[in-house]
Amino acid sequence: MQIRPRTLPVGWYPGSARECQNELAAFVAGVKPLPAGTVAYGGVIPHAGWYFSGRLAARVFFLAAQTKQPQVVCIFGGHLGSNSPPLLVEEAAWETPLGTVTLATEMYEPLKSKIPCAPEYPGDNTIEIQLPMVKYFFPQAKVLAVRAPHSQKALDLGKAVAQTAQELNLSLLAFGSSDLTHYGPNYGWAPHGYGDKAVQWVKEVNDKTYVDRALRLDANGVLQAAARDQSSCSAGATAAAISAAQTQGAGKATLVDYYTSYDIRPDHSFVGYAGILFLK
Repeated sequence: MQIRPRTLPVGWYPGSARECQNELAAFVAGVKPLPAGTVAYGGVIPHAGWYFSGRLAARVFFLAAQTKQPQVVCIFGGHLGSNSPPLLVEEAAWETPLGTVTLATEMYEPLKSKIPCAPEYPGDNTIEIQLPMVKYFFPQAKVLAVRAPHSQKALDLGKAVAQTAQELNLSLLAFGSSDLTHYGPNYGWAPHGYGDKAVQWVKEVNDKTYVDRALRLDANGVLQAAARDQSSCSAGATAAAISAAQTQGAGKATLVDYYTSYDIRPDHSFVGYAGILFLK
């Protein structure tokens, strides 16, 4: 059995099971579950190191897990341009500090018959950073790991994933791994200077435009906003997750929380993070 090893160094997320468990328990301490009867289909999660965005990703996973323990958790990764095909992780399992995550190999060929996918090679953070959380909150689930391009193919991918799960009679939650505006000298982009006014603009204008479209389940609007405003590094992942959720029956979304790395550690360079759930 082909097992993909961990590639991200400690610092992105902890190196031991106990450290992961302790951090994840702290991240969700005091979080109230959603109302009884809530049906979740997935959502949007950030993918920076756990120090910056782990709390928000964990809370999205935690809330979804209270409503459903699916057979498959799909993580749509990002960091792809418009010309890329979807990139499918094709190993049978993936190593995490909490134990090996089994990948949903039974979905590979049916999915590729619906939409062409190229193999995904190790090194990107958008999916790997989520895997210990998936193992913790969904201990019995398999994972489908696929990166979505910034194009209409993301919508086609999301629909194809949901349809494949339905055809195989597999319950599914689908999450898009997307960070928001990358602002400041580290990213070569600071149209509103630096300081409090720049942070306010990112929060209240640039990121809000993107988040509002995601909350309206507007997958094309998400792609357009990111292309125009540089408001996400991985808009394809959000768009694919919206498409997968809608194909399953999602009709609304809710914002779990929003903040930026500036709120964790103030700096001229910072990144925005949103946590969203897609619901019935």
